[in-house]
Amino acid sequence: MSAPGSSPQLKAFLKAVLDTPELQTKMQEEISTERLVAIAADYGHQLSVGEVNDNALWQAGGFKYLY
Repeated sequence: MSAPGSSPQLKAFLKAVLDTPELQTKMQEEISTERLVAIAADYGHQLSVGEVNDNALWQAGGFKYLY
């Protein structure tokens, strides 16, 4: 699944979320954009607050709706 307005880095992270149950659990929590960027970094994905905030899925309520 590819979210509209996603950078290649964000697309790679979203794929990792789909493939990683632990990340899916973290995405179910109410988290800030800054926390999401930190979680992504913990899993080797370098994201910026701006690119996450520009993502339509994130704007619609977060990545907990991916799966």
